[in-house]
Amino acid sequence: MVKLLVSIKHPSEFESAVHGGADIIDVKEPSRGSLGLPDYNVLREVIEKAKKLNMIEIEVSCASGDIKKFKPYLEYIAYTAGSLGVNYFKVGIAMRSLDEARIVGLKLSDVLKSFNTKLVLVGYADYERAESIEPLRVLDIAKSVEANVAMIDTYVKDGKTTFDFLTRSYLETFVKDAHKSGLVAAIAGSLRKHHVFDAVKLGFDVIGFRGAVCAGGREGTISEELVKELKRAIITAPKMI
Repeated sequence: MVKLLVSIKHPSEFESAVHGGADIIDVKEPSRGSLGLPDYNVLREVIEKAKKLNMIEIEVSCASGDIKKFKPYLEYIAYTAGSLGVNYFKVGIAMRSLDEARIVGLKLSDVLKSFNTKLVLVGYADYERAESIEPLRVLDIAKSVEANVAMIDTYVKDGKTTFDFLTRSYLETFVKDAHKSGLVAAIAGSLRKHHVFDAVKLGFDVIGFRGAVCAGGREGTISEELVKELKRAIITAPKMI
């Protein structure tokens, strides 16, 4: 079954996301960028809420930022997230240099191997605007550093979606290459309910949302009902293919 990832910015949104049917609770701070690093206290409280529910099927991911260059503090952030029990650690590859991206991937992969935390490397659909490496090259880096998940998102949050920047053929290649390498393929990027069918048909394993499940847009708050709508769409999509 395709997993539904819902990004939250505050612990108070946790219950709405979970009760709506989210499989992965992604913690980030939208005001700090596409993959804005959340405050430590926010992440810790979300992890505590997840543990109290004792629902092993609910996973938690943490965004680490849109990374332009490797800096040692990234290792400390990864170590902290792993220590807290995060299931996925997301890193936005917002740089042009392939060598720099590999350094980031290798350093963080090495830290996270000490924990049961999967490394997610994120490439941007609007990589030209971001002046970063395109997603298929990020996928190659994910293979070489033994990451667990390759993801596509958008760097600029202005309403344009991943599907506005990348063709279905490109996305299909991304998924096939990821699966051939044993990687989970994930997609996000200002997606809406009507994108679910295409994402499922293309073979993505995880579909991520923020704005589409918020009352008031990306900076609003999570709506349990909107999460439920997307969960139903994911469940019914395979029957329509």
